[in-house]
Amino acid sequence: MENTQKVRDSLQRAPSNREQAEAMGWIDANYHEANPWHGQSKKKPVFSLGKPLPRVTRWPKESGNAAITTRPPVKSSEDLAELGEAVSRTEPNAEKEASTAEGGSSKKRRTAAGVSHGDRRNDAGLPVFEYQPRDDSTTRRERTNDTADTKKSNRSNPNFGIDSEPIGQREHNDVEEGEKDPNELRNWWARVRAKHPEPLAEFLATGIAVFMGLGATLSVNLSANQETKYGSYETSCWAWGFAWMFGIYLGGGVSGAHMNPAISISLSMFRGFPWRSCVVYILVQFLASIVAGALAYGIYRDTIRYVDPTMSNMAKTFFSSPQEWVSPGTAFFDQVVGGAIMMIAVFALGDDQNNPPGAGMHALVLGLLVTTLKFTLGYNIGSALNPASDFGPRLVAWAVGYRGQEVFQNGWWFYGPWLATVVGSIIGCVLYDGFIFVGSESPINYKLNGGFKKRTRRLFDFASNK
Repeated sequence: MENTQKVRDSLQRAPSNREQAEAMGWIDANYHEANPWHGQSKKKPVFSLGKPLPRVTRWPKESGNAAITTRPPVKSSEDLAELGEAVSRTEPNAEKEASTAEGGSSKKRRTAAGVSHGDRRNDAGLPVFEYQPRDDSTTRRERTNDTADTKKSNRSNPNFGIDSEPIGQREHNDVEEGEKDPNELRNWWARVRAKHPEPLAEFLATGIAVFMGLGATLSVNLSANQETKYGSYETSCWAWGFAWMFGIYLGGGVSGAHMNPAISISLSMFRGFPWRSCVVYILVQFLASIVAGALAYGIYRDTIRYVDPTMSNMAKTFFSSPQEWVSPGTAFFDQVVGGAIMMIAVFALGDDQNNPPGAGMHALVLGLLVTTLKFTLGYNIGSALNPASDFGPRLVAWAVGYRGQEVFQNGWWFYGPWLATVVGSIIGCVLYDGFIFVGSESPINYKLNGGFKKRTRRLFDFASNK
């Protein structure tokens, strides 16, 4: 009993400032009073390129878009007997605890220390426990209502706190229990940012990534005919890869840092990314690319006017364009292959049942992927692989005076970086999900219900009768 009391005391003890500083970095004692939202778990999944993709329930529709966090149902003794499996002596208690935790009337799980678990879970899908001290009167009533068999079972299988599940850290009780509004401590802009964090993070990540990549390309191309050259084509490839890596590190934890309409569309079709958010992301990505292109031109304007005073030779620096000897079909196929490889890599890195890289390594691997695709497929067309990063600077080039046929007149701007990349991305998703992915959130793995098959059969029967 003495050991049990020590365990209870250790569970009830709040973490000290020193422990918090060691676990999370230095935190002032009164920091949470001014920032009560710090450390709260996210209220919805983040479809990020910087970590494994979330597992969501998409089918059937009535199940909503909630994360799959429930445990497998506990088999009854009859089911285990039919399967020839051994029945544990403590199984009735396990079934009782499982029903209470996952679908029972109380929706809570308690330990000897008074720790309870409702339906709250963190980003990793693990249960978040809250400390709620046991009421002595409630405990006495429970003991009174217990039967002799239950008492005997509890004595033989004590539920000590040392055997319980870990307790989730509570950052600020007033906010988490709904007793205080976090907006009371925010100014007007902090309230806007708290209401729309994903679009703002996506804008910043996309804008900086496109700006750094385009700036490197301008630096290389503008100095190509000068005595002192600032890099080569390989320099541009590496710059785009590192720029994309930095963009994922910058916004991956908030918006997911898609930075590419083809990626957002693919995640909506095959992983359950909300379509409304997808539309917002695409608009933000295009807007960020336009701003990045304008910023790059503003910085290099004097050099562009010096190297290309007629505004006719440096247009292709801002966007992708097929070589003169490359046919439209070959250029289209080039982009399709690049888009397919890109999404296969994105899905492989985001599949937690495959072989994802270690924590924080997703961005580095995707940055190396972008560099490799530029090396591999860049000679024929420049390898845009991103409708936003191609269209935004292209629009800026047209606005500042480039009016050549390669800007908007030959149609490549649509069927190349846009159509071919999206088609290739969808093909890549189908290939990965058809060969490797096992999750039912993908339409490749979802079993069509009988109603749809019957409606399809009736449609063909109706057509044949006519």
